[in-house]
Amino acid sequence: MRKKGLIFGLLSFIALGTVLAGCGSSSASTKGASKTYKYGEITIPAKDGSICNAPNYIAYEKGFFKKNGLKAKLVANPRDISDLEAGFASGKYDAQNGDFQYLPAIQNGAQIKAVGGIHQGCIKLLVPKNSKINSVKDLKGKTIGIPAQGSTPQYVTSIALQHAGIDPKTGVTWKVYSTDLLAKAAEKGQVDAIGTVDPYAYQAQREDGFKTIIDNNNNSGNAKMAAMGMKSKGSCCYLYLSSKLIKENPAKAKAIVRSYKQAAAWINKHPEETAKIELNKGYVSKTKFINVKNVTQILKDEHFELNLKTGKEDLSYYIKQLKQAGYLKKNTNNKQLLKQAYWYPDLSKD
Repeated sequence: MRKKGLIFGLLSFIALGTVLAGCGSSSASTKGASKTYKYGEITIPAKDGSICNAPNYIAYEKGFFKKNGLKAKLVANPRDISDLEAGFASGKYDAQNGDFQYLPAIQNGAQIKAVGGIHQGCIKLLVPKNSKINSVKDLKGKTIGIPAQGSTPQYVTSIALQHAGIDPKTGVTWKVYSTDLLAKAAEKGQVDAIGTVDPYAYQAQREDGFKTIIDNNNNSGNAKMAAMGMKSKGSCCYLYLSSKLIKENPAKAKAIVRSYKQAAAWINKHPEETAKIELNKGYVSKTKFINVKNVTQILKDEHFELNLKTGKEDLSYYIKQLKQAGYLKKNTNNKQLLKQAYWYPDLSKD
């Protein structure tokens, strides 16, 4: 997910198990429809500085929304959690990128559905270069820094821990730090390892020599990572749509999915140009490290593609893993939750 700057509000929302609910005006109708914009307006809370939010920016900047009859408005991701909750439940917000950390919230009634995995992994478990930790099994009894309870780095690490026979609830200690402080916490010995996201993970590796213990980007099908539960070419981030939108205007929802599918394919073919758009248009803040070269590499590594079939398969896998790790209810019906959490539209029809 993340990443890139994590969507801190969303992570807090997931960590607290908050249910998306609220009131407001609906955008599920064809409000603002015209000859150019068949399906009218959509609003996407996409502006949060995240590199992996590229599909939002590219669908807008390269005209994929417009091509599919949508007049898109990109707005800031609200810092007030109640505003975000109300926005999705009411239809004020229509779509957003997000990792599979949404699953517990969806189980508790969040009014969003995943619609295709949109890129591969961006989550890593790292240790300082001089650490004696060399495997997942070495994490037993250790303290792991994460950006939030219920965050994707915690979930990815938990999947690897249980594959190594370690209970993620009792076998390690979790300690929360701001994402930008995680690497420093490890270097100071405040934690033994850190679960984090790109670009923070990539920067810690490149500049500070951090070692990778877990990487959920297993595009190569690495057997060692597969043994930790990291799926080959597995989805990390998903496209999420408002359940209200899907129910009230499925044709419009499909137009959004097509736009993201086209944007993801474009990003995969043009990572450097995507990086330049993100940085030059101000979607991602430039720093000495967050430059065209490094953002391009991160985008390349994430292998953008919106895939409905594999996205559903991967989400089914994550449901099974999160239930086993204790992050979903013990009586979770896996098939029922997958149906609740995933929409698989036929894009050949409006």
